[in-house]
Amino acid sequence: MMSLVIILSLTYLQFFAGFGIVHLCKLRLSLPLRVAVSILLGVAVFSIVPFLLQLVFVPLTVVNIFVGLLVVATLLNLKSTTEFIGFFKELRAFRPRFKIYELPFILLIVVMVFLSAWRCYYFPPSPRDLTSGAEVIAEYAIKEKTMINSVFSVDLSTTNNQYKPPYITCLQIIYKYVGFPFGQVWLSTIFICFVIFLYQVLSRRLHKIITGLLLVAFIANPEMYGYTVMALFDYSNAVFFCLSLYFLFEFFSSGEKNRLVLSGILMAIATYIRSETLILAVLVLPALLFYHWRNKLRLKTMVRDASYFVIPSVLIYLLTITIYINYYLPSSYAVDSLLNKNLLNLGAFYKRLADMTGNLLFAGNAINYYGYFTFLFVIVLTVNAFFNKPWNRASLNWLFAVLIIFLGLPLIGYLFPLYDLDNSTKRGLFKIFPLMLLFMANSRVLISLSEHISRWERTP
Repeated sequence: MMSLVIILSLTYLQFFAGFGIVHLCKLRLSLPLRVAVSILLGVAVFSIVPFLLQLVFVPLTVVNIFVGLLVVATLLNLKSTTEFIGFFKELRAFRPRFKIYELPFILLIVVMVFLSAWRCYYFPPSPRDLTSGAEVIAEYAIKEKTMINSVFSVDLSTTNNQYKPPYITCLQIIYKYVGFPFGQVWLSTIFICFVIFLYQVLSRRLHKIITGLLLVAFIANPEMYGYTVMALFDYSNAVFFCLSLYFLFEFFSSGEKNRLVLSGILMAIATYIRSETLILAVLVLPALLFYHWRNKLRLKTMVRDASYFVIPSVLIYLLTITIYINYYLPSSYAVDSLLNKNLLNLGAFYKRLADMTGNLLFAGNAINYYGYFTFLFVIVLTVNAFFNKPWNRASLNWLFAVLIIFLGLPLIGYLFPLYDLDNSTKRGLFKIFPLMLLFMANSRVLISLSEHISRWERTP
């Protein structure tokens, strides 16, 4: 019972911090979306505060960390006091309404989420990437009050996990301090909020029956569901990358700069979690430039908006990789030494693309790893192509996003051979599945099917 109280208290503080960011960005979101996005942003704030304390050499004691969290959350909400009070009035008046046919899907999703959350809470961290990196650094940080601790005095030449960004390390420190010896409960918070976000977004376009079917199929993706229990970087990275593109495409629809600013913040968080995401952010940039060209906007506006989207990611990369690793850690890690020495030979790119497609997505271990979700996407894509005027702007945006991951991951593997197929690329593909899901949610075929179901439902 006490564990539940602690989790709820931390979640409330995360919501409070994230709510301030949402308000500063002046976003108008439905209540469930506001809650989900605010908590996810709050988790990101939690993951950054201990790192910032480390950068200024403040001891990572429980008092320093939680005072830091409270101060940051309060500063983010200095201008949102009235809105925060208004939110709780809105929350008291909120009455969720469910149709009876939604309940089987909701109950199944709740069971799947509960099983994941329980295993995340009950089982200790086991992946080698965690136990030889973030987990052991966090464990010693509790004892020595610093992330630059005696772990780095051990010979870790067989791994590079100690050089990965401090996202997980910071969250593990916080959750261990409040009484969770395994930490990692924060992963369930991210999972639950992402499910709420997806359910709300899908329900805007699709009938609730189709929404339920698609979301169950997405959650049941075997490999991705497994990583809702194992606290590694990839699931969180997929969540924040998806959210960044969602608000970017919302900016394309509305032209509201605040959505673009939030998109840039979310992409920076995704880059903080996995640094190679910066390459994907650059690959997404042409879509933003094309938006400006199509709308005949000024060059100055184009440069400014591109800066809003990319510069936060560049800054977080420089801080977490270039500065922190090279100037804070006792042993250096030359990232440029990992670069492919033969960039003129494109054969490595085509081989990685072929291996990824043949071994992971459509054949080989595709069903074992990802179930039938990829094939569901291909079926919807194929049927959609036979429709009259098959492509709307939203579906093309999400299809472009799918293509970015499909080509971007082999490109990263080509640039950095250490980004291997069976581990890094396999987990990196987590980013493609939410994008496939949101393409299907905006496809003509499923929107048309939803409209037919709704008309039949209204027929007396």
